[in-house]
Parts: sequence; C-alpha cells; structure tokens
Amino acid sequence: MLLSCVPPATIERESKSPVILRDSFPNGTPELTWRPFPYFNKDNLKGAIDPSSPESEQGVGVLDNGVAGGFAALSYADTLALEDFRLEAWLKIQVTEQDKGPLNGIAFRVDPVNDKYYRFAVHFAAEPVLSLAYVGKDSKHFPVMVQEWKASVLPGGAPKRSGWHRVVIEVKDNRVEIFWDGHRLPGGPFPLDRIDSGFIGLYATFTGGVGMAETRIDGLRVNEP
Repeated sequence: MLLSCVPPATIERESKSPVILRDSFPNGTPELTWRPFPYFNKDNLKGAIDPSSPESEQGVGVLDNGVAGGFAALSYADTLALEDFRLEAWLKIQVTEQDKGPLNGIAFRVDPVNDKYYRFAVHFAAEPVLSLAYVGKDSKHFPVMVQEWKASVLPGGAPKRSGWHRVVIEVKDNRVEIFWDGHRLPGGPFPLDRIDSGFIGLYATFTGGVGMAETRIDGLRVNEP
C-alpha cells in the first residue's frame, strides 16, 4: 500500500534507554567494524570528513556502489545480532529531478548467512517515495514491499536538494515503526515476519538502470527498545 495525503500522527520522543551500539565516525574513522554484504559486489562502508555533517564533529560514514560501477551496495556492522532495538541516525539523501536516480537507506535484521534483510529506503527522484521492504535470496533480491509513502506525508513535502535527514527505526515484538525528521510515518506498526534478528546496515543503489549512488550516515545510535 502506498500512503499519501495523511499527516504524520506522532512526534518522535527521545530515548532514555541505554545505548548498545554507536558510531559517530570521529576524524573519519568508523568506531564499529563494518563488513560488505557477501551476496553483492563487496562495497564496504568507509569513513570520511564531511563539513556538512549535522553533528559537531565532521567525521561521517560513506557507502557507495562503485565496486562494479553501479547496482546495490550493502554494508553491515559486525556486532551482536539484534531482535528488538531503537535505531537513530542522520542519513544524507541524494535528490534528483530525473526519473532514474539513487536510492539511499538503512538496512536492519541483516542476515549475511541466509542472504536476506529489511531496508528502509528513500528515493527522491521525479516521483519521490519512501519505502519499507524485505529483500532476500527467496525474492531474487527484488524488494517485497511492506509499505510505501509518497512525499505528501512528509512535513514540508519532498526536499528539493540533497542533504541530511533524521531517521529513527523502532523494532519491538516483530513489528516496526519509522520516524522521519521527528514525525512517525503513518500506517504502522508493520509486521516483520521473515527474519527474527540480524545486524544494522547501510544501503545504496541506483534505480531504473545502472548508475552511481552514495549514502552517508552520521550519529548512529542503537538503544534498547
């Protein structure tokens, strides 16, 4: 189902639970160990300095799909597999006016053994859309949509230029809620019935053909739910 013209119903509240994972990429160096998803082209997250970082320190994490000159890239943090959690992060979104273009996202419950994951992704092209999907070997790596949202559900609509946005993903009891720039995306909570637990990851791909895509992340925090 693709939702539009529905105002975000809930404002995100700050978590007071203990932080169990974090990565702020100080001085452009990842704090966590990041690994390439083994079923794609082995693109891996790296650190960089970005003066546009929304945090006081300019180090960020960067994932692009340059190894094979396009297609999907997924990198995950090699930590304990998580079932329930609250993730918050800054995500730098690429915006284009073309029909084709980059898709930026955060992956969760990443299972690198059985080749599957969930991902929340943003495609701000000629027809802007946000999506929550399952992807796996059993779907031939095509996304199985859980939910899609048109830009009309976003405060202020779709952004006109590339930049940083706040994403919060709350997973509890095999259901997920997603917040965008502090506002809950409508329709949830959504069931997660294909993967029990997994890792946190960053995602980048180019839709509509072969092309370059890059996703940047900063201020990653994962709390107990």
